Amino acid sequence: MTGRLAGKIAVVTGGASGIGQAIAKKMASEGADIAVADINPADETAELVKAAGQRFFSAQVDISDEAQINAFAGQVRDALGSVDIVSNNAALVELVEFSDVSFESWNKIVSVNAGGALLTSKAFLDQLKESSAGRVINMTTTAYWESPPTFASYLSSKGAVNGLTYAMATDLAKHDITVNGVAPSVVRTPFTLTRLSEEYFEHHMQLQNLKRQQTPEDVANVVAFLASDEAAFITGQIIAVDGGLTRR
Repeated sequence: MTGRLAGKIAVVTGGASGIGQAIAKKMASEGADIAVADINPADETAELVKAAGQRFFSAQVDISDEAQINAFAGQVRDALGSVDIVSNNAALVELVEFSDVSFESWNKIVSVNAGGALLTSKAFLDQLKESSAGRVINMTTTAYWESPPTFASYLSSKGAVNGLTYAMATDLAKHDITVNGVAPSVVRTPFTLTRLSEEYFEHHMQLQNLKRQQTPEDVANVVAFLASDEAAFITGQIIAVDGGLTRR
């Protein structure tokens, strides 16, 4: 068994497609066994992980439901063993004018994007404490600093993820668990391609220092690094992966 994550077990929420799938594939290529929690089936991700020679487990889970994610944590332990890495990636997006934001939809997005990160991290906390190198990586966004129009619900949720990342890094340090955030910009995925125009992608690319479209693999590479022993002294950070768009 080789790779920076050899012998590790990683949970990826939202791992059925897009960035989450790329994260699962990358960590598997680095030697980790993978468990995916997603509201959708993760059959394609399963094939990618198994092709890398790693074990795989998945379940269709609503990560904003505490009972479901707690049950999933037990299922993962039984199927694969005690978890070392949690990648909180699952998210919902709604793009509407502020005047059209309903509290019901805002609450759902915050519950999944921020609440899901909280509940998933808590569900696996006892397992992370058992690890010699516990890692939590939360997915956030550079849109939080850009503040584009029609993103009120999404930015509210990701602001909460940013705060949660900092607080967890402080509270969990005594258990030698590192907690960091990864903030991509506009990434071409099956999900974003159904909601954003080619003009939107092109506009963001021209604002970047690096003039190419961002891919899920760009994000996955950073997540895998933060999950590895090479990042053992990095915690409480939010790393922008955006080709220099925000220049933070």
